[in-house]
Amino acid sequence: MFSLFIYEYEHEYGEDRFGMVGRFVDPFQENVLLNVACSNCQSSAMIIAERNVVNTNLDGSPCYQIVLVCPQCHSSDEFSVNQGKEGIISKTKHSHIQIIDTMIGN
Repeated sequence: MFSLFIYEYEHEYGEDRFGMVGRFVDPFQENVLLNVACSNCQSSAMIIAERNVVNTNLDGSPCYQIVLVCPQCHSSDEFSVNQGKEGIISKTKHSHIQIIDTMIGN
């Protein structure tokens, strides 16, 4: 019963365990597949290996560094979420690809 209350409260009012505020689920969780081509071997997808809080923006939102790893050649790439303000996503560092919602897989 208590866990149901926590679940409802977190989704209605506050921050959930992934750091997102409100009702929306954070798509940038570890072990999630992104349809981003690897800059080294051109594999069609990379996996989120790490999600690190870098700093807090002026609007109060956390800025995250997302580290990607290729499952084929194990090279890495990274990008930032909430860069400067909430909702701004940077391009990947090595392949220079802009991350959009449709790239998020299962």
